[in-house]
Amino acid sequence: MIRHSELPLLRADDDGLARVRDLVGNAIVDRRLWIMFVDGDGRQSPVIMPIDDLPFAPEPSLMGGLEHVLGGLRDELATDRAGSVMFTLERRGPDDVLAGDLAWAEALRSACLDAGVEVRGMFLSTPRGVRRL
Repeated sequence: MIRHSELPLLRADDDGLARVRDLVGNAIVDRRLWIMFVDGDGRQSPVIMPIDDLPFAPEPSLMGGLEHVLGGLRDELATDRAGSVMFTLERRGPDDVLAGDLAWAEALRSACLDAGVEVRGMFLSTPRGVRRL
């Protein structure tokens, strides 16, 4: 088992995609959102936050709560540079990017913008693999 301190830094865009492929992998549940936190130096936090039973469309109360949490973590993720988050929407079904996937991506980016947190990566996990959203 790889310890958190041994994980390579997330420096390039492809590093985030590879990490999500390793940690989340292909979708096995109907709907889940994974949130990974990355500090300003590119170190992924050992805390990975899954949100199960995700609604098909973003709900204002859920997005407001997420914005609040992200805003509260903003300073903890910062080093000399700002920290960031990576999101992975996991769902069964077609491998194509669906309108609902795009709605989630837009809502998550908006929550991050309002919270002052950078989006490091936005990914979609389907039964056939992981891709950028």
